[in-house]
Amino acid sequence: MSSEQDSRNDQHREQQQQQQQQHPHHHHQFHPNVIHDASADSAGIIASELAAEDGSLLSSTTLKSHSYGAAEEGSSQDYAIDEPNGGYALPKKQLITVVSSLFMASFLAALDATVVTTLLTIIASELKAVKNISWIATSYLLSSSAFQPIFGKLSDIFGRKFILIGCSLMFGIGCIICATDSLWWLVFGRFITGWGGSGLTAVGTITMSDLIPLRDRGLYQGLANICFGLGAASGGFFGGLIADSLGWKYVFILQVPLAAVVGFALYFNLNLPAGSPGLGAHGQDIRQKLKRVDFLGSFCLISALMMFLTATSLGGRDIAFTSKTFISLSAASFALILAFLYVEAYVSEEPIIPIELLGNRTVLASSLTNWFYTMGIFAIMFYVPVYYTSVLYLSASENGLRLVPNFGGISIGSVGAGYYMKRTGRYYRLTVGAGILAILGAYRVTLLDRHTPVWQQFVMMIPQGMAYSCILTVTLLALIAATPMKYQACTTSIQYTFRSTGSTLGVSAASAIFQTVLAPSLSRKIWDLVKDPEEARKIISKALEDTNYVHEAPKYVREAIRSSYDEGCRGAFYFAFGIIILGVISSLFMREHKLHTSINRD
Repeated sequence: MSSEQDSRNDQHREQQQQQQQQHPHHHHQFHPNVIHDASADSAGIIASELAAEDGSLLSSTTLKSHSYGAAEEGSSQDYAIDEPNGGYALPKKQLITVVSSLFMASFLAALDATVVTTLLTIIASELKAVKNISWIATSYLLSSSAFQPIFGKLSDIFGRKFILIGCSLMFGIGCIICATDSLWWLVFGRFITGWGGSGLTAVGTITMSDLIPLRDRGLYQGLANICFGLGAASGGFFGGLIADSLGWKYVFILQVPLAAVVGFALYFNLNLPAGSPGLGAHGQDIRQKLKRVDFLGSFCLISALMMFLTATSLGGRDIAFTSKTFISLSAASFALILAFLYVEAYVSEEPIIPIELLGNRTVLASSLTNWFYTMGIFAIMFYVPVYYTSVLYLSASENGLRLVPNFGGISIGSVGAGYYMKRTGRYYRLTVGAGILAILGAYRVTLLDRHTPVWQQFVMMIPQGMAYSCILTVTLLALIAATPMKYQACTTSIQYTFRSTGSTLGVSAASAIFQTVLAPSLSRKIWDLVKDPEEARKIISKALEDTNYVHEAPKYVREAIRSSYDEGCRGAFYFAFGIIILGVISSLFMREHKLHTSINRD
């Protein structure tokens, strides 16, 4: 930075000190001229000029500054890490141990989300709870998605190590509770496990940003995505294997020692250097830290997400979209979101998610990119297997084999994106390339029909998996690079919020479209074939409830059911294609920011 620029910055600091002396009670007022611009090597004055010119940040009259993490009140929040190890925050051996533990935590959280997929009927039959079977899976997903957004700020206050160990403990306790003979205790245990698992995933991602320079961060995130994907893909397999050999309770019991290993490894090795934002607030006891927690904002956000996710998860399946329950849940979640936005903007001194960050163009664009991509990809991942089963008449094993190559695409996309960013320090062209690949892949899915060659069925999911895993890595780094270091935990929480709601909303919206297309098509075709009204209603009802019914239905109606499923799945595919295009358009508004080669971002 030039001496002239240094002089200008000194003048601005002096003016700021004079303003604080004149208005001691207004020290929370947010002034863009003291924002540290993480994307440049210069300090706040440049950021304030950009904000004034293009509106990439909201005006100073509408924003408030807040103390975050380790820095003291009134400081500039420019973190400086003591003696980084070649740009990293820990020595090599410690770094490998900590990162491996975080990978294991990510694997466990993903595995536990899908481990019950092959166990639901076994557990429900043993506990005599077939009617409430969906809550065994839903309880984990609800708590995991609803609590993820709050962990960023909590880890800024209490420190990453404290939160990660606490989440490991919660995960283990939840798994112990799951080994029960009561359905509702099992549901409660799954809820606790999801709470802990969401913290392990979110804070684990945040912690890697404390440890690893942004230039290398993408490569490590790519590996983390592989661990997460491997856990999600293998959950059903391991669940079935252990249940058959030891019993379903051991599926949960055997996860307890693994969670303990993660907790102990982090306790002894996650020793962040002085100056790291991951250390939490300095010089404050537990009461002072608790006073800083935004309980009101957290309550509004968690409650809103719980109601929204419950409505979208159960809507159209367990509760009708036109029912009072669905409408009430949707209205209440919308009202609570508005309350959350008001609390964060005007009430909370230290908001759980500073909404002013969404005024940053890159933060907003990358968040929407993540949201739309996740909606589209999850819709495809859910309905391509439905098409294979109900239209192509494939068995479960044949269906599963066709999804295996997708994991290869995810691995290549994750690690390839990280390697590209490590070598070039850039990501915008990569974003455009991933967008083109995603659009072409989603379009190919819309052309899926009964005459699609077998080899194409095996590679059908690879482009989307590759593009999506690439985008997950890119959007995370774009979010972190676009904001000052003090906000890296909050921006990571923002990404997880958009991702978790996007996955649920994507599947729910696709399901609604699927049912909307399927129901009238089935009714029209079945009524043309079946003259007995009672028999026709029975066939239609079973076909709407069970995708496998097409194999059991009377032979003379199977083709009608098959063609109706074809139309319904195609409706879901067109939805996914359109929503992915929105994601690609959103990604084009992200700016290219500097990926630093040191933890100190220099």
